[in-house]
Amino acid sequence: MPRGGLDWAHQPSPYKEFSAALKHIPLNPPEQKGGKPIWEAIGQRRSQREFSPHPITFAELSQLLWATQGITGRAWGYDFRAVPSAGALYPIETYVVVNRVNELNPGLYHFDIKENQIILLKEGNIGSNLSQAGLGQEMLGEASCIFIWTAIVARSRWKYRERAYRYIYMDAGHIGQNLYLAATALNLGCCTVGAFYDEEVDQLIGIEGGEEISIYLGAVGGIK
Repeated sequence: MPRGGLDWAHQPSPYKEFSAALKHIPLNPPEQKGGKPIWEAIGQRRSQREFSPHPITFAELSQLLWATQGITGRAWGYDFRAVPSAGALYPIETYVVVNRVNELNPGLYHFDIKENQIILLKEGNIGSNLSQAGLGQEMLGEASCIFIWTAIVARSRWKYRERAYRYIYMDAGHIGQNLYLAATALNLGCCTVGAFYDEEVDQLIGIEGGEEISIYLGAVGGIK
């Protein structure tokens, strides 16, 4: 742990930005009332590895993204999110591989948390490639969408040094559980994945695997 004060002038931004030339798609406003009670969702949560061939809706994807990392309030210069983060540094980025989501073309998207939108990075059928990178797990090609969580290490390392790596995985665990509970509340299936070839996933989403690393996946789709 560092001694003395923090170097505030060089704190990394908690948001990753992409070119304005890319296609930006606003997400639906989040629903924050009604739905399945939290206790019921916890009791029903299971890992589902078989998915329906039917697509999920754009509204459902919007709700899942908000539940995992969406902004829930702003105060004192901070954007508070749906999950806790060590030091409120938020090192985790979210990419989504879309296989079958109504109103969206198949491809790779990035969740722009600050603006509550997704950015199209690459069009095409990426699910089969992700399945290969995931040790041949077929559900990654069959799910309606797959969340890919990466970590920008410098955001946490700025404050926590070597201990940052422990906190990063704690943050990812919080996010993964929220995805499970949100999917259960929407009557969707979900299964998180830790078994994959890091370098292949990094290459698939266009990161270098050094300062930004792939750490966790989450498949979501209709229950078969």
